[in-house]
Amino acid sequence: MAWPQVIEADLTWLEGCFERGVRIALAADGRIAWIARHDASVRTAPGRGGVPAPVESTHEPGVRRMRGAAITPGFITAHSHAFQRGLRGLGERFPSGAGDFFSWREAMYALVEELDERRAAELSRDAFEEMLDAGYTSVGEFHYVRHLSDERRFALDDAVIGAAVESGIRLVLLHTAYEAGGIGEPLRGGQRRFETRGVDDYWRTHERLGRELAAIPDGRASIGVVAHSVRAVPWESARLLRRGSRERGQIFHMHVEEVVREVEECVARHGRRPMQMVVEDLEPGPDFTAVHCTHTAPEDMRRFASSGATVCLCPSTEGNLGDGIADVPGIRAAGGAIAIGTDLNSRLCPREELRWLEYVQRVARRRRGVVIDDCGETGRALMEIGTRAGARSLGLDAGEIRVGAFADLCAIDLAHPSLAGADPETLAAAMVFGSGPEAVLGTWVGGRWRARRGTSRWAG
Repeated sequence: MAWPQVIEADLTWLEGCFERGVRIALAADGRIAWIARHDASVRTAPGRGGVPAPVESTHEPGVRRMRGAAITPGFITAHSHAFQRGLRGLGERFPSGAGDFFSWREAMYALVEELDERRAAELSRDAFEEMLDAGYTSVGEFHYVRHLSDERRFALDDAVIGAAVESGIRLVLLHTAYEAGGIGEPLRGGQRRFETRGVDDYWRTHERLGRELAAIPDGRASIGVVAHSVRAVPWESARLLRRGSRERGQIFHMHVEEVVREVEECVARHGRRPMQMVVEDLEPGPDFTAVHCTHTAPEDMRRFASSGATVCLCPSTEGNLGDGIADVPGIRAAGGAIAIGTDLNSRLCPREELRWLEYVQRVARRRRGVVIDDCGETGRALMEIGTRAGARSLGLDAGEIRVGAFADLCAIDLAHPSLAGADPETLAAAMVFGSGPEAVLGTWVGGRWRARRGTSRWAG
């Protein structure tokens, strides 16, 4: 393959709007080498002087014209448990009446007990390939199912990593500490397959995994630090993990206040709510992501969000599990960022996560246009959440079409019936509120094209 590869679609999402006549050059290092706009201006990456600038001829070799397509940044799921793809359709019967997070968790533990290396790899590959088909190009894999037995510890790590490499998705392995079965409780049953034996054990494995991920070609994999939750990690361990993430310059993620029972048990044990403990003890900031926050008190959220930290919301999962509704206006008013995650992967579509993020707020607050930008545009604001904010949460140089950023892109079919009638001004909102995975033609990850399975356009 000759580099650079130059692509030109009918429309390209650039700096918050769709523009015509934009060309993007994809360099051999998997990043964007230059961008040429309709006004003939060229932006070139520093240090890439050997990359030829675009020319104006209509028949240049090496230019891939994607007629009837729009190009956006690749979407990002900042929170995934890939193995839970195997629960799709399960745990949805309620013969004893209504269930909750903890009754669902029993179905999840049953799946965990059945996992071997082959099944873990298969479920992870299914999830990652479906993500790519839907337009996701990066995944934050919140990985905690690792052991087959006491004798075969960490046997499932390579299964998940291998599935990501095979699928071609960009992986941030969110390596998860998990020491307890509840606050002050031992691990039980399937939880034993999650175990990290203290912080020293965690860091030994973390360093090994970090070296393994760094060896994956094209920089398509990296690692982050995770304390699973106040339920699963003793607080002193959480503090040490957070300190270690800062010393290493790595992102830090944590489940926070997903369910009421977690908050109540934390207050009974520690005299503080989980988010109080986070803001008082863990120094949240732009490198910190709290997942869910569906029961966070307004003042705690104000303090957390004002640090510049991110809240990762997973609307389809929070709806599936009946978790609750986060205070999105409060997060945004305090200056916090919001990203999206797919969590249990019962449905994989970034536009659907984004529209339900907005729709749930509309239902709860009985008003429209909760997530909007400075111009009152909701499509543009939600696109930002699904792309740039997700990249920020995972510490990736992605989520936007910019010179020097990873060439992680998504191609949208403008001829798809779900987008009929949309023009450049309305397309972002039309995509978010009206389209699904079927409108995706394919993705580039690190400049490598992959057509969506089931489509014949640009399949080569």
